Amino acid sequence: MSEKSVTNLKVAVTGFLFGLVILVASACSPIPPQDQATVPQGDEPEQTQTPEEPSNPTEPEITTIDCSQVMQSGIETTIDAQTSSFAVGDYELAYSYASPSFQASVPLSRFIDIIQGSYGPLINSTALGFENCLYYPEPEIAAIDVRFTEAGVTVYALRYAMVETDLGWRVDGAGALEEIGAGV
Repeated sequence: MSEKSVTNLKVAVTGFLFGLVILVASACSPIPPQDQATVPQGDEPEQTQTPEEPSNPTEPEITTIDCSQVMQSGIETTIDAQTSSFAVGDYELAYSYASPSFQASVPLSRFIDIIQGSYGPLINSTALGFENCLYYPEPEIAAIDVRFTEAGVTVYALRYAMVETDLGWRVDGAGALEEIGAGV
């Protein structure tokens, strides 16, 4: 297999795992999903089948654990540093906090366009709050919820996917920016 094929395979696997991280972690997040239908008390639908075994017993079970304090501190340091880089307009430094697989698939110019076009509030945030850090040991990836604050009011939330590298934790991606409040 050529080196390019191996790199493409790694990028595809990382993308798949990121999607899996987001899917699994979203079930554990206190960030409220938008447009979630609620069933009134007493009118719950009757369950017709009971779950016994996974539909595909050959799929590996995903095991997650809460991040250790040291691990979460490293992840928070990376996200803080990247966000601080955005605040001073140093997109090249911010890009250096992205994972190798992210950098292989997204050039710096596109990264800048993405941040300025869809993640502008990251540039203006005055404080970050972190919660729900989950670690996936195989491969070494983590997911963490981050709340961005402006003028003392939490206004946006993101779920970050992080990858541990030789340089420490790096950002492999982030979920869609969700507005959860209004600044003053």
